[in-house]
Amino acid sequence: MNIGALVGLVLGLGILIGAAAIGSADTGGMGSLWDPISLAIVVGGAIAATCIAYPLPDVIGAISGFPKVFGSQGFTLKDVVQDYVGLAELARKGELAKAIDEKPDHMPFRLGSIKDTCRYISDGLTKEDIRIILENKEQYRALREIKAANALAKMGEYAPSFGMIGTLFGLIFMLAGMALPPPPGTDPTAALISNMAIALITTLYGALFAFFFFLPFSDYLKYVNDDKKVESALHLEAAMLLYDKIHPIMVQERLNAFLARKDRFTDED
Repeated sequence: MNIGALVGLVLGLGILIGAAAIGSADTGGMGSLWDPISLAIVVGGAIAATCIAYPLPDVIGAISGFPKVFGSQGFTLKDVVQDYVGLAELARKGELAKAIDEKPDHMPFRLGSIKDTCRYISDGLTKEDIRIILENKEQYRALREIKAANALAKMGEYAPSFGMIGTLFGLIFMLAGMALPPPPGTDPTAALISNMAIALITTLYGALFAFFFFLPFSDYLKYVNDDKKVESALHLEAAMLLYDKIHPIMVQERLNAFLARKDRFTDED
């Protein structure tokens, strides 16, 4: 689980709800901050506009990507380096095909990329062919996955604008209502202030969804995409080393260069 994202979400919601509770203590509670019509204008409008700007599958992919922010891969690059070091010994013996079939306990094959690399080498592809395949896979993976992040970022751009549109709606209706005689027994000034508050809620929703949901989630998906570029570069380097049957110690040192010093795989692991 991505603890950082969970902490950020809980902390942010806690601060916002706490501030709203304190600020609304003398005004009848936080119910004044809830308006479903304003919510529909902001969220529905942002999604609708993004559907115009992007193909529908990309928008669906962006929305379905929200849970990914809180998930994790279940392995680290250190684990991947460990797998490749074990495979390097098998490559020197010409037993990569056997490793694919048997899946030894010390090499759990955490990624399909590792199995693919072993298969390419075992099937007799040339070194250049393997390089081209892996580079093409990474290039088009990055292009596919960045679309979700871009779509979320676009929602973040649109949300404040739809918040302002909702506020303008509210102001128009409020001013139109001022031309009508007030219902008997009502205070026209109080009604005016109440309608003004409702009109401003949409602006609040637009800013909240843009800067607390859409844009941060988009930035996280971009961060993950950059991380995967490093991961793919590691796979490419490992594939070339396995193809050349480089000694496991050299494989370990070459691949550890992709990791921070504190995260590197050592013989003690």
